[in-house]
Amino acid sequence: MNWFQRLSKTGRMEKELDAELRFHFETQVADKIQAGQTEAEARRATRLEFGGLAQIKQDCRESRGTLWLVSIVQDLRFGARILVKSPGFSVTAIVVLALGIGVSTLAFSLYNIAALQSLPVRDPATVVRIQRRSPENITPGLPYASIAYYRDNAKSLSAVMATMGAAPLVLNHDEKRVNAAFVSSNYFSELGAAATSGRLFDAAHDDDASAPVCVLSFRLWQRKFEGDPSIVGKAISLGGKPATIIGVASETFASLGTDNPDLWLPLLQHSYFVEGSKPLADPKFEGLIGMWGRLAPGVSRPSAEQEMLTLTNQLRKIYPTVIWDHEYIVITPGAHFLSFEGGPPILALVGLLVFLILAIACANLGGLLLARGAGREREIQLRFDLGARRMRVFRQLLTENLLLGLLGSIAALPLSYGVLRLVLVYSSAPAWMSALPDWRVFLFTTAMGFVAAVLFGLLPTLQIIRRKKNSSLWHQFVVCAQVGASCVLLILAGLLVRATLHTLYSDPGFGYEQVLSIDPGMSEHGFASAQALAHLEQLQNRLRTVPGVTFVSIARVPPLVNTMVMMTSIDVDGHRIMIYPNWVSPEFFQTMQIPMLRGRSFRAGEKNVVILSQSLARKRWPSEDPIGKRWEKSNSVVVGVVGNTRAMELNNTDATEIYYPPNADDFPSMSVLVRAAGDPNTLTPTIKAIAGSIDTGLYPTITPLTAGFRKNVSQVEQIAAIVSLLGSIAIFLAVVGLLGLVSYAVSQRTKEIAIRLALGANRAVIFTTVLQRFAWPVLIGLIAGVSVTAALSQILRRALYGISGLDPISYMSAMAILIAILAAAALLPIRRAFQLDIARTLHSE
Repeated sequence: MNWFQRLSKTGRMEKELDAELRFHFETQVADKIQAGQTEAEARRATRLEFGGLAQIKQDCRESRGTLWLVSIVQDLRFGARILVKSPGFSVTAIVVLALGIGVSTLAFSLYNIAALQSLPVRDPATVVRIQRRSPENITPGLPYASIAYYRDNAKSLSAVMATMGAAPLVLNHDEKRVNAAFVSSNYFSELGAAATSGRLFDAAHDDDASAPVCVLSFRLWQRKFEGDPSIVGKAISLGGKPATIIGVASETFASLGTDNPDLWLPLLQHSYFVEGSKPLADPKFEGLIGMWGRLAPGVSRPSAEQEMLTLTNQLRKIYPTVIWDHEYIVITPGAHFLSFEGGPPILALVGLLVFLILAIACANLGGLLLARGAGREREIQLRFDLGARRMRVFRQLLTENLLLGLLGSIAALPLSYGVLRLVLVYSSAPAWMSALPDWRVFLFTTAMGFVAAVLFGLLPTLQIIRRKKNSSLWHQFVVCAQVGASCVLLILAGLLVRATLHTLYSDPGFGYEQVLSIDPGMSEHGFASAQALAHLEQLQNRLRTVPGVTFVSIARVPPLVNTMVMMTSIDVDGHRIMIYPNWVSPEFFQTMQIPMLRGRSFRAGEKNVVILSQSLARKRWPSEDPIGKRWEKSNSVVVGVVGNTRAMELNNTDATEIYYPPNADDFPSMSVLVRAAGDPNTLTPTIKAIAGSIDTGLYPTITPLTAGFRKNVSQVEQIAAIVSLLGSIAIFLAVVGLLGLVSYAVSQRTKEIAIRLALGANRAVIFTTVLQRFAWPVLIGLIAGVSVTAALSQILRRALYGISGLDPISYMSAMAILIAILAAAALLPIRRAFQLDIARTLHSE
């Protein structure tokens, strides 16, 4: 009989075993009766010779090799009955584990979608991203000249794809712009994309002289054109340029990288849509293009990098001004939404916060098992008295723990799925992103339940088996872990909440409430410097005549609404100082109400002068007057010092900003700033009319700076909300865990408490005595939590918006709240102990 038959025919084998043993027993009895013994004597002698029938049956079962599996099934069934008989404990333990494992599963699911899951493209394992590096430079894009050379000469790549972002374009004169991306003609075919309607790009669009066309995303097709299939073949206006819609991408199409464009344009038609831009093949073309490729069969990434290095050295001889010194190519997997190369600090922070939640949940499980073990002492003792082996009881208890971990994992899956679904919907994630768990998520969730059950359930189980009542070391560890993790999350939440309040109510150093930013979008339309300057001067002059307008100026980087942040740095006595540069007109400081502390503002047409913020001036010349000083290695002279602002970024706590007069090349990218005497939004229609009358081909973007301020604040508010939620979960878990531990401590001292009450002891003294054992673990946990938070706060420094990472209010408030909540949680089991029936308790003990 094989293994499977022995397992599936257990009932039949038990009957056959029982019949065989009875046959042998009766045969020996009959032989003894024939030898002259009475039946009673014969049966007694046979029993003594035979031994216990139950033990013989057990030996026979073990010889089959399937007893371990049968025992596991029996343990699971018994464990399920035990959990059903203790619904309060079971529900509490499962909820605690579901919260801890659920938060971990949610974080892992997001990481899985972003970095582990492959995009739904053809043969994703061979898709790679190609970037260039040098010891001094890092950039995600390459010049088109390099891409074309690699495409024509690289043998290790079977295909090369290119993508390039574009500034938002005006679609059919609508105020709301759409996001576009330029892609190579083979982009869709190499990714295996299909069209919902019409067709996608092909080799016919590899010519810059071909008719201008575009492909709509499914999202834009539904939102703007209501899914009308007849839109294919019709012309639309993009940035004032006509283009024909040739198709609609499928709903589940996944673009390479993190961009989620509304439509795609042929890369070689870039000069058509961006009028005045240089041809792609021109070495002086300033745009950087993302390069993607597909590895040839049998080619590895290291060998492809080696070939690309050889081609780069050849290319340097052709374009010496384009290729950097010591430039090399880095090839990474490309068919993923994100690539976490180098492990960003913020990713490590998120992982640590999630780990803290899981650690608290696991520690709580250990505390609950300890408290429950106190109520099962008599059951365990009875098992041992009846002859149960220690290992058998241990296996049964461990099976119960594993069953708890499994149920916690099962409960965590729908919890994490529901939250992840909300996150994806709220963030307008691409349609291909699904909240449904895959095998990685299932495996991770199951592993977390197993780890929680085995690691944190092992010590309490061993203690129960050994029947030890003193477990102070384990108790102290559990309390210390819970308090420390909760302290970290609460303090971080307090810091972020304080940062939000500080941002809302502190002075950023400039007046933004009554200012509008106007981006004419001249660079998108290929305006030359002289043409852009003429447009800006005419627009400013017209705006100055509008009633209600007090000041008008221009800036390269408009405060709060800038689409990019420019940074540079200088070295002062071995310390690197990061600086935010901006190019502004003389009226900028009046428009933004930035005070001039020393010196003067710019003069019209003035060059080779700079104005520094007070913070930058003090860092560069701590004890000297900066006026008249030459700025670093340039010919520029410092002519003024203005007040500290956080105009470029609200989280620029150092306020190290430098201002230059505009250069000729800056004019096409300039924005106009308008200060109003009253509500600036009332000026929007007038500004649109003026801009339209100057140039009907431009569609300026008008944004109140208050909108940019709210957007900046909302980011830190979202982070604060997430960490606060994690902190709330941590407090809940810590309260549940402390309730279990204090309940266990009270149960171990029931007789002592009863005697003290009978002798008239003060209840406050009894309360202090019970909690005394938890004082040191709480103190150590607080110290550890404060230390860890102090280190973590440096990672969040830029998100704290002027609040110190060691802010005493946040630290003291978090610790006070935590101690108060824990003390309140400890009162419940002790109050229950004070209500004991003293006589009955002493009698039972």
